[in-house]
Amino acid sequence: INSQLIRICRRLAAFPLESLFSNIHKACLSRFLPPLARTTLDTLLQSNNITSTDHVDTNVDVIVHEEDGHVVLRIGDISERIMPPSNPLLVPDIVFHDNPRQSRVLQDMLKDYQLGENILLIGNQGVGKNKIADRLLQLLKLPREYMQLHRDTTVQTMTCQPTVRDGVLVYEDSPLVRAARDGYVLVIDEADKAPTHVTCILKTLVEDGEMLLSDGRRIVKECGENDRNVIVMHPVCY
Repeated sequence: INSQLIRICRRLAAFPLESLFSNIHKACLSRFLPPLARTTLDTLLQSNNITSTDHVDTNVDVIVHEEDGHVVLRIGDISERIMPPSNPLLVPDIVFHDNPRQSRVLQDMLKDYQLGENILLIGNQGVGKNKIADRLLQLLKLPREYMQLHRDTTVQTMTCQPTVRDGVLVYEDSPLVRAARDGYVLVIDEADKAPTHVTCILKTLVEDGEMLLSDGRRIVKECGENDRNVIVMHPVCY
């Protein structure tokens, strides 16, 4: 709860025109609450004079232009400077047709990106969650690694992947390890399908910046000594 309150305060401080009402509903995932729980939440907000004050801008344009000698992405009234990609081959290149609703989602995602937040997309199958994530990465020219989880995912398969090289089976770092080491965006698909202990380890990596791999190595934010069993997370990841 405390982390959610801090997240709401940081967002309102950065974007004061947003309403506290909508931010609380997003933090509580009210769309997925049972009717009774959602009604109770609305009653509590109303009793504390927290009401909806959001102004929905139906004309959210997605524009990439030059500004003061730099390439800038502007979605509505939110802008972000586009940096040259460290690995252009990993930048998504998709065909995407903008529409007002998806542009507003991209705008919200860009706000979370500017705040350094991890982004969680929830929706029915086939609504385009991966597509819209790739669209934002394409606009910002950010390299990404992709990983799909399932009910049989283990810590070992999440951190190492078998590869046949010259007829020999070798184990290489997984997209998760490469993303943490090289500073790429990691897109995790079907995270809700993974076992609980796997998602708990991912949660530790996201919140604390540390993770113990199946081969004995550790991912850490900082390391003062040179240790081959330690993978230092790229500064852009935190």
